[in-house]
Amino acid sequence: MKKDFYKELEEKGFLIAAHRGSFGGSVIDNTELSSKVALAMGADIVEMDVIKSTDEVLYAFHDGEEPRRFGIEENIKTLSSKEIDELDYKNVLGEKTGQRVNRLEDLLLSLKGKCFINLDRSWDYLKEVFELVKKLEMEDQIIIKTHPTDEAFDFLTKNENKLMYMVIASKKEDVLKFMVPEINMVAAELLFESEDSEVIENEFLNYLKNKNIKIWINSITLGSRFNLSAHYDDNLSILNDGEGWRWLIDKGVDIIQTDWPALVKNYRNVL
Repeated sequence: MKKDFYKELEEKGFLIAAHRGSFGGSVIDNTELSSKVALAMGADIVEMDVIKSTDEVLYAFHDGEEPRRFGIEENIKTLSSKEIDELDYKNVLGEKTGQRVNRLEDLLLSLKGKCFINLDRSWDYLKEVFELVKKLEMEDQIIIKTHPTDEAFDFLTKNENKLMYMVIASKKEDVLKFMVPEINMVAAELLFESEDSEVIENEFLNYLKNKNIKIWINSITLGSRFNLSAHYDDNLSILNDGEGWRWLIDKGVDIIQTDWPALVKNYRNVL
């Protein structure tokens, strides 16, 4: 089944992205299980993180969380695929689950034809990721994103495979930089700490929409030191009848990334 990003967006009004899938208890983020839970909860997009082993194997994992997830201090990117394959995920109680880190190829194949997929933290492995997506024939499902670096710009403009792309930006100039014909830019992930941020000005949002650039906003509540959307986030929304999501929707957001896709879907259904 081929996916059409713009058609699905038109049909649903806005799309729901599940941050690392939907996880909790013994359902581990960035796994096939969390991805399947996210789809069951109504997510349109599954977001996942990417790392690479020392012997060039791609996995779905957010490095830096090894002590919590496995009880080890080593960064997973310093391990071989043999070592990674032997790691045993711990659940939220700190108990071993018997679950292993998913190889990216296996995880993507489990979702083939089922949803859109946003690959985060893959900017250090763009060549390998693009080759894998082409091999799996999943170009219609994958959305790549990077920070607005010169390295990413050079790669994207020169690569013949034009995967769907989204830039992560908190400044107008960083979005505009990637709006060139050589890049298949379908969306911009906008980060803003206050309502008067330049990237969330109505005039700029309308400009992007007129250029068919869709707006991705994070409503995820990562912790007190994070402010990705002027605190119009999941926690505010859950405590106050969808207040945060309502503000984002009124702004014309096209994609909301959340840790609670079922709740956002329920909210979308009553709009």
